[in-house]
Order: sequence, then C-alpha cells, then structure tokens
Amino acid sequence: MLRLDTQFDIRNLDTASLLKVITPQELIEKGTSACSGDVAFTDLLLWLTPGDIATQPQLLKMPVAGILLADANEQALDYPGIILATPKDERVVQPGDVIALSPNSNVVRVLYRRNANSNLLFITDRCNSLCLMCSQPPKDIDDSWHIDENLRLIDLMDAGDEQIGISGGEPTLYADGLLALIQKAKDKLPEKSLHILSNGRLLGQPSWLVALKEIQHPRLTWGIPLYADTAAEHDHVVQAPGAFSETMQGLYNLGRAGQSIEIRVVLSRLTALRLGELAHYIFRNLPFVQHVAMMGIENTGLAKKNYDALWVDPLDYQQTLAEACHFLDIRGLTVSVYNLPLCVMEPSLSRFYRQSISDWKNLFIEACQSCAAKEHCAGFFKSHSLRWQSRGIRPLSLDEGSHYARSA
Repeated sequence: MLRLDTQFDIRNLDTASLLKVITPQELIEKGTSACSGDVAFTDLLLWLTPGDIATQPQLLKMPVAGILLADANEQALDYPGIILATPKDERVVQPGDVIALSPNSNVVRVLYRRNANSNLLFITDRCNSLCLMCSQPPKDIDDSWHIDENLRLIDLMDAGDEQIGISGGEPTLYADGLLALIQKAKDKLPEKSLHILSNGRLLGQPSWLVALKEIQHPRLTWGIPLYADTAAEHDHVVQAPGAFSETMQGLYNLGRAGQSIEIRVVLSRLTALRLGELAHYIFRNLPFVQHVAMMGIENTGLAKKNYDALWVDPLDYQQTLAEACHFLDIRGLTVSVYNLPLCVMEPSLSRFYRQSISDWKNLFIEACQSCAAKEHCAGFFKSHSLRWQSRGIRPLSLDEGSHYARSA
C-alpha cells in the first residue's frame, strides 16, 4: 500500500526524523501526552500560520523540533530549528499527522494521519509469494529498517480506538520485528485494534503458536488470503508451489493460538467461478474463522500485466458471489463484500456490502455524479480505467438508492 507524500521547502534538517505535527493549542493543552508513547518535545513539529507568528512570536521559542508554515514567512527565516514551508500540496500534511523527513530530500512522507481510515504500519517490500494481482510487486531487498521506524511511529500515534493495519510485502518474513510491533502496540495503543495482512505461509512454524499466546493481544485480527478450495488453483494464483498447504497449516496454527482470523478472497476470473466450492471448503475446514471478505480486484501493479488472466466483469459472477455469501452467512460466518461499485451488485448482497476503499485511494467517475446511492458506495480505486470497468456501471435511481441507505 502506498503512502501519502508531498514536497516542502525544508531547512535546518541534519538527520532523518519522525515528527508529530501539532497545533499551538494542542501543545498547550496536552504537551507530549498528545502522543501514545514515550516522546519528548523535540519529537513535535509546531503547525503555525503567519497570523500565529505575528500575534504570538513567543511560539518560536517553544522547545520543539521545528515549525511547519503554510507559507514562507520572513519572520521565521532566522529560526534555528527545522522549518517546513510552502508545501506543493497543502492538503497532504495536517495537524495530528506523523511525518518522516530525510536530509537532502524535500519529500515529506505521511506515516500516520489523524482520523484516516487507512493507517498502516508498512513492514517490508519483500514477499515469499508473487500473486498475479499483487498491487505492490515485491522487491528482494533488506528493508528491516522499517521495523525500527514503525516501533517509533507507535509512540507518536494518537491514543484511541481506531484500527491500524500491518502489511507489506509479507510481514512474517521479519518475525522478531513483527512480534515486537504487536507487543508494543498492545502496551502503548491498547485501545486500537490491529489487522495484519499475511499470506500465512510461515505461520505454520511452531514458534508462532508460542509467541502469539505469550503476547495475547486482545484486538488482533489476521487477514489471510485463500483463493481456491484446491491446492493447484490457489498455488497458481500466488505463483508459489506448496503455498496452499503452508497457508492451511498457518491458519490452523492461528486457530490453536486463539487468534481472530479473516479469510480474504480477491475476486477475479481465477477465483470467482469456484466461490461456491470455496465457501463449502471454508465452512467444513475452517469453521473457527471470524470473517470472510470478498474483495474486488485493484487494477494496479501486477494485475495490469495479467489482465487477460484476471479480468471478469463483476456482473458475471454476482450469482456465484451471492450463493457463497448467503451459504456462509446462514452457517454463522460473518461475510463482507469490498471494493465493488453498488450498481453492479446483486441486490440481496446489500447487507454484506462495505464502503471499503481507503479514503485517499477513492474515486467516483463521471457516471457516478448523479447516482442516488453515491454516499453509500465504495466507488472505484484511483487506478481505475475503462479497460477494467463493468458494463453495468450506471447511476442508481432514488428508489434503488433508498434500498442501499436502509441496508447501510
């Protein structure tokens, strides 16, 4: 998953830094308790407007790491701390964000956004699978530095009960680091839930069972993909022989460790036609899972390269999707449908439907503007193109829109 960034005029930055952006009012009211962990004033970046400096020049004497200005301000040019000014896109960095700065670069990365629905601890670009629809193709590099960055990021986050994702690449490739992140999140962010995306292939190792039982994070869910009820078809999708068996072993290990589990199914030509068989397989072999997520494909990364193998119009699998969802639902498994426009959905699926696409990835095309159900719709990924567009895309009527409003 990509992160937001933009360019600033950056001055007086000597070392790489993670800083929390904070307004003068929040600094006065909360100080370092605006963060969840052990931080100092020098971990804070003060958000100032030109008016703040004109009326409260004493703010420039606050013992913080630096200041962020919406516009270059001559009164602050002699300021000795870090200065961020004139952002290329002023919407990207806001108060409450945690940002990463690097010397000799004018790019500011946003690692945490206050009130966002997609905050993520990104662990690695490495992966032991090569899924045909991977939105972020893996890289064979040593990027273990992400662990230390994320441990520090946890300290700088807001307290509260939002969900934080953990993803890659494959997070379990850095087992010790991932376990350290889970432990620290439990200690510093006890109200937040964690959702880890993993292919589960390494979780069959006995050490995971012991470690997860020791940590006992109370709000941890594992999102594990299962693309077919047969090894050959699952292994083909993830391009890794033996992956199906390894993933199943990992799922049973998670179950023995008392972990909450979500099965994730990306809907494509390779997976949609056997959804009924997969639903039966999950019910018979994985009755301990808490959630099954049926997910529309994101048309980016390797998916674009494998278009001919993957693309199927969502209209053409609605019947099998509905049968699978209702089968699981009446047997007590929670089911959700993600990442599809409402106008292509079988109406009986409305109660499983979720507005799921991350806010900064979300797009509504021209055909959506007059739709009566737009406020309830997931819309499209920003990578959307006509090549990946269903023939069923249309604005819904008021009557149709009211149906989805009642289901929301």
